Amino acid sequence: MNFRKFYFIVCSVLSVFMFSIGLLMLVYINVTDVFGQEEESKLTENQETSFIGGILDPFRTNQMKSINVLLLGGDEVGGLTDTMMVVNFNPSTAQINVLSIPRDTQMRLNNRIKKINELYRDGGGGEFAVEFISEILQTDVEYYAHVSLSAFRDIIDILGGVNYYVPVDMYYRDPLQNLTINFQKGDYHFKGEDAEKFMRFRQYNSNRANEYYDGSDVKRIEAQQGFIKELIRQKANMFYITRINEILNVVFNTVETNLSMSEVLKMTSNLNNINADQINMFTLPGRPAYQNRLSYWIMDIPETMEIVDDHFVIKNIGNTN
Repeated sequence: MNFRKFYFIVCSVLSVFMFSIGLLMLVYINVTDVFGQEEESKLTENQETSFIGGILDPFRTNQMKSINVLLLGGDEVGGLTDTMMVVNFNPSTAQINVLSIPRDTQMRLNNRIKKINELYRDGGGGEFAVEFISEILQTDVEYYAHVSLSAFRDIIDILGGVNYYVPVDMYYRDPLQNLTINFQKGDYHFKGEDAEKFMRFRQYNSNRANEYYDGSDVKRIEAQQGFIKELIRQKANMFYITRINEILNVVFNTVETNLSMSEVLKMTSNLNNINADQINMFTLPGRPAYQNRLSYWIMDIPETMEIVDDHFVIKNIGNTN
């Protein structure tokens, strides 16, 4: 046999073999969810102990855990984050827990008493913010995402808007911000701009109060949490899952985060199993206080630790080998 022909045949066989091994590794590794947990619907116990499984197990990511993400929402001009939430996500069960932190929560930063909505601006950004929040909540918050008002509008528009019932008339006007919020009680299809206005509303110009709004940030948080639940209820379905790459491409161009694209894609692998009715919503326990003519929210440490211990502690999922 001609040596060149023999060499070509051997190289071709080896190439096919290496390609097949690579394909098997790719399939095996990617049938795991966020942190290496196998999809029970696709892998059986026999497959777990199979010859191929035994060979490829060392290549799998076995650190399976829930995660905490700090979500920050703020304006581009002042740099304040008027919306702050810690979101706990269990990739195995698709369980979501949300802890909203009132913007007036008192903190000590650089030996000064400040409000926590100054943390992102004055502390040095998202990396410092997750360290600070991890410390006060005494749990591991590893990731953050800072969403500007314009980014929030874009995300809602990408998702096609949100159908939402406004339970009460809402009116507020601020000429300095060129802001007018005017909704009558009833059903709406919110596009990005209107969704932003709804999320920002806190009080009436007349300072009147009702069961939904009394001028406090706590009431606004309740409204925001209701909107987020409805957003998830409408958008966590197969239609939007099939568009996840398109959505994430836009999101990553407008949102500041330390999450990588691959990490987010892995987290969304169980997105269709999220049940909006089973999302646990909490507000940081505390009480209002007035000091030096400024309003603050004073955190109740024992009650906060109880919520954190029950819902925001990072938990390993399954066997980590």
